[in-house]
Amino acid sequence: MSTSNLPGSFALVPRGNIREVVVQRILAAVIRGDFPVGHRMVIQNLAEQFGVSATPVREALVELASIGIVENLPNRGAVMREFGVTQIREIYQLRRILEVEAVRTSCGKIESRFLAELSDEFVSISNEKRNSNWSQKAMSLDIRLHSLIAAHCGSMRLQDELQRYNTLVQAIREVVDNESQAQEIALSDHTAIIAALQSQDCDKAAAEMEQHIRKTAEVVEKHMQERILNK
Repeated sequence: MSTSNLPGSFALVPRGNIREVVVQRILAAVIRGDFPVGHRMVIQNLAEQFGVSATPVREALVELASIGIVENLPNRGAVMREFGVTQIREIYQLRRILEVEAVRTSCGKIESRFLAELSDEFVSISNEKRNSNWSQKAMSLDIRLHSLIAAHCGSMRLQDELQRYNTLVQAIREVVDNESQAQEIALSDHTAIIAALQSQDCDKAAAEMEQHIRKTAEVVEKHMQERILNK
């Protein structure tokens, strides 16, 4: 079957966690605007584009439907929903609620050695030369901190919801705001969050996390608007 009518250009998916990679690749294409509203997501076509079987694509579309990116319609399958600045704003609003609750409930439960290790790594990276490798390292530290908080929040349901939204947010960041300015802001915010957790000041940790997510949302919205205007 020909896939030449598919929007965008996808690289073959490497072996490993295939479903997760397919989710990330489809999300990136959605954020770039490769799929118009109402576009039918044909499983076999996508599978051929990614060089995978139909199963991980089907699973990826189920996951994307659960976070509102696609909609499953009778006799049509998965179709694209609208995705733009409004949707970005809603995603970060929900993420802020989840992350603030997670950092508040994890406060006092995370071993001090884990926080000290992350704190040292954030200090170290702040003194490194800014380049593409630095940006990737900063994002990796970002993910580790949020994952550590989620793992200690005391609720599997909250942890699962955080994972779903963090998958979406990671794809957004890689396409929209993966640049040094955004990473610099995040670096400062994360340092403040870790300091609050180390002192077990739960209110301070929650306030720092809320401010962090709000600032990140503003950066992403700005870049999303610029991408739309420049199309």
